[in-house]
Amino acid sequence: MKIHFGDVFASGIGWLLTQLFLFTAAIWLGCSMGAAALIAGELAGGGRASFGLLLGSPVLLRTLWLIPNLCFLGAAIYWFVRNETHTPRACGTLAAVQALVAVAGWVGEFNGEWLPITVAWITCAVLIVMMGTGVWFLHQWQINRWAGEIAALNAENAMRRAELEREFGTKSAGADELGFD
Repeated sequence: MKIHFGDVFASGIGWLLTQLFLFTAAIWLGCSMGAAALIAGELAGGGRASFGLLLGSPVLLRTLWLIPNLCFLGAAIYWFVRNETHTPRACGTLAAVQALVAVAGWVGEFNGEWLPITVAWITCAVLIVMMGTGVWFLHQWQINRWAGEIAALNAENAMRRAELEREFGTKSAGADELGFD
């Protein structure tokens, strides 16, 4: 089989663009969760909600937490590129950290009032738990789907081994006989 350079190059570029999109989407999701938590805190403090904050939520990362966050994002970029897969757990972790950074950077705007600060942190924690639950369900769904595909492949292999034994009289050493099931 001849390897076509264009196909290899296109699949590599497609993979890189997918990783970049997932990385950016996880950051945006985390910032949006932080913005929602800050809006809830603002509402609890008797202020007005600025829902435009949700659209421009990545601006929330420009705080004193920017330097530690840049170090974390640099490590996350390295992890996303070296991982070669886009795991839901990696995206969920990145989004959770960005939500925490966004809330930590802007919770000081509540001037030490305990109710808005508490509401903002509790809302952030609830949103992170909700996202984590969704990521867990997605992971379980993927595992169940893969298990179904593997069971179908095992059934096809068993039928093929039986067919080969019938046709040629030779017993094929399949995974069933080797104890890999």
